[in-house]
Amino acid sequence: MTHHERMLATVRREPTDLIPWAPRMDLWWIAQRARGTLPPQFEGLSTPGIADVLDVGCRLMRADYTTDTRPECFVVRALGIDNHPDLPYRVELRDLPVEFESDGHNFRTTIETSAGTLTMRLRHTTDMERRGISLPFIEVYPIKSTADLAAVAQVFQHMEVIPTPDGYHDLQATVGERGLAVAGGASAASPMHLIMHDMMPMTEFFYLYADSPAELHHLVDSITPVFEAILDTVMMCDCEVAFWGSNYDQNTTWPKFFQAEIAPWLQRVAERLHAGGKYLLTHTDGENQKLLPYYPACNFDIAESVCTQPMTHCTLADVLAGVGERTTVWGGIPSIALLEHSMSDEAFAEYLDQLFASIGTGERLILGVADDVPPDAILDRLKLIEERIEAFGPVRPG
Repeated sequence: MTHHERMLATVRREPTDLIPWAPRMDLWWIAQRARGTLPPQFEGLSTPGIADVLDVGCRLMRADYTTDTRPECFVVRALGIDNHPDLPYRVELRDLPVEFESDGHNFRTTIETSAGTLTMRLRHTTDMERRGISLPFIEVYPIKSTADLAAVAQVFQHMEVIPTPDGYHDLQATVGERGLAVAGGASAASPMHLIMHDMMPMTEFFYLYADSPAELHHLVDSITPVFEAILDTVMMCDCEVAFWGSNYDQNTTWPKFFQAEIAPWLQRVAERLHAGGKYLLTHTDGENQKLLPYYPACNFDIAESVCTQPMTHCTLADVLAGVGERTTVWGGIPSIALLEHSMSDEAFAEYLDQLFASIGTGERLILGVADDVPPDAILDRLKLIEERIEAFGPVRPG
């Protein structure tokens, strides 16, 4: 079977010749390039080419960040909106004065609205690249107080989501049989999740969510049409799997918040994707122990970037049981398992013994590294994982 066939069959709960193996390599590559330590065989490659060299499945979610991104793609990044040529949509602002400045490391956006001026700043340094960080950090958030909510709402009311199906089609053609070309939807699962994750410091969000819920939900009303339009563009492309939502953690997206503000949107997206013959993937990286009871009702098909012990409280077996029998788990190997200072060779071998003994038939599992292969990873350990997969043999769902 090809990597694509094996991964898709796993999602469909069909037999496979092996457990699929698709670790995330883009952040490792970015760091190695910035450090000047990139092995020659990886020089000039993007994510699919890296997968070819390693003979692993291509893990490519939403867009390939090993390719250079034009500064103009970051004009509205501080509002949580990504623009990348690989996405099936582009978001543009209409009928508002916008100033954008960039020196390649610092990005400044100023937007004039009748409710006030919004100023946002992003930063992406060489040192960040050396640590494998692919996107700039938000240095100045658009929401600094409740006084900014009306201006942010007005900005979203002036956003236009433009379908760009050719971008995704090119990505899909490049990935081919190497793996799954996962079409990019919204990186936040819901408008409220977007406000929390991207538009203001998280601690301040917690206070505002408790003290001024009506004001925040009024802003949500202005963001919702943009989310709906993004979902429309995902439905237009011929993807098999679509990405929607990321970064859940029981402490930040606590159970009550998850159930109220995130689960309904995941259910909504799943219903539309399933009606169109597509699968829903969501990026569940974080501490999931107390969120697992809420996952089955969300109806997503793939829980991706699943992080396990010793980085979280959950074992891989816990997650496989918790997400429900309809959901595939992609991930399961914590990034620190690939680091010599975290696990000796002997400890790593014992870890793999325990992992493969815990997965039963191996069904509903695409092995990967959560969240990513770290810059200082021992690459030989990727090969050791592959050898264990081959020794485990075919997967025959029960």
